[in-house]
Amino acid sequence: MSPAHVLEPACKKLKHMLMEGVWPPGEKLEALRLADELGISMTPVRDCLNRLVGERLVDMKPGEGYRVPHISEKALRDMLAVNGALLELALVDRSEHLSDAQFKSENSTYADRVGSFFDFIASLSGNIIIIETVRSLNERMHAVRMKDPLAFPDALQEIEELEQLSTEQKAGLRNKLHLYHQRRREKASALIELLQ
Repeated sequence: MSPAHVLEPACKKLKHMLMEGVWPPGEKLEALRLADELGISMTPVRDCLNRLVGERLVDMKPGEGYRVPHISEKALRDMLAVNGALLELALVDRSEHLSDAQFKSENSTYADRVGSFFDFIASLSGNIIIIETVRSLNERMHAVRMKDPLAFPDALQEIEELEQLSTEQKAGLRNKLHLYHQRRREKASALIELLQ
């Protein structure tokens, strides 16, 4: 195992590159090439790739090596359905001590903003399983969310409305979250096509 002072920054950088869609789905991730790009040895790169396999951000097949995963239309619909259900559950099961929490957007990109907002909603539940699962789904869908504004011209307005509803603690937030996820499930094929 690689030392933490080398492994952690390398994993963070590699995860960021995957989430930002630096490589297209199906691209082979060669440890030697990545080690050269990151300026480290192959051992921490392999350790990172194995960790990212566990996080489902990288695929690994014996004899074929590591690849950027393909997201199928069905998988995207399933992730959206689970994400939406968990966020709705988080709103229903708001922890008493978190009920007055307010979201403050500090992210510049649309995809980061959506991820931060959904993290916030999940955190309202105080349920670590909901929080961790939503965070994992955020990471896995980040590259798709980067394409949202191409499929939904009103995407930025939509996230602004969601943020506003959460700040005002209006009852319509659950319905708006449901609509957000439903719209993306309906356009899953277009989003996957944009990802390619």
